[in-house]
Amino acid sequence: EELYRNYEKIKIKKCIICHSDKFTKWTKESHFQAYKCNDCALIFMNPQLSEEGLNKYYNDYIGKRRINNKLKMEQRNLQYKLDYNLINKFITKGKILDVGCNGGFFLNFFDNDFEKHGTEVDQHAVEFAKKNFPELSKKIIFKKFENSEYDNNFFDLIIMRGVVEHVSNPELYIKEVSKKLKKNGLFYICATPNGSSFCANYFRERWSLFHPIQHLWHYSSHNLEILCSKYSLKLIFQDFQYMGTPYE
Repeated sequence: EELYRNYEKIKIKKCIICHSDKFTKWTKESHFQAYKCNDCALIFMNPQLSEEGLNKYYNDYIGKRRINNKLKMEQRNLQYKLDYNLINKFITKGKILDVGCNGGFFLNFFDNDFEKHGTEVDQHAVEFAKKNFPELSKKIIFKKFENSEYDNNFFDLIIMRGVVEHVSNPELYIKEVSKKLKKNGLFYICATPNGSSFCANYFRERWSLFHPIQHLWHYSSHNLEILCSKYSLKLIFQDFQYMGTPYE
């Protein structure tokens, strides 16, 4: 709430997926308001914190919301293993980029058959990665993905773990992915809240994944596929693989 008071807020006038301006209020009692697009069912916070406010929020995100919570770090390792095993069914070597890689935890799961790269907006997380994963020290950069200087058609795999719901300009990110991937390259999205789930619809603002400052968008696989298809990215596989884990 302090960030909402002190920083500019951005009003969403059209759906980022289908460009409709017909919304229905989705939250019931929350101070933070979310709406649902009447046409494609995208759920989104409205208004949203400005870029300046978001930058303030994510400064030292690793220290405030990651490494100090040992239980959640252990639980995330369960996710990392599931994600890694799934990725290995599709690709076992090549150049990979983890967008929003935090402290390099997930990249560290990949062996040396992969050439590993990462981008991160939290300087503290980049410093953590350089200190704790020396082999990644020159491969993780403190920069927004859309401002990165990688060559086009460079990566075999681009990963966004818990990223597409955080960024204020997801279409720009998807567009950049389409440029940086090689032909037939893979784009892996995971750990993003499912806006079409039973829990989302039933609990609304009481949903455990309702985080109004950081979770700006709650996609379904359908509307996320619509967004990606605008940039020649085709859905080839989907799974809800955290069932039975603490992140179910």
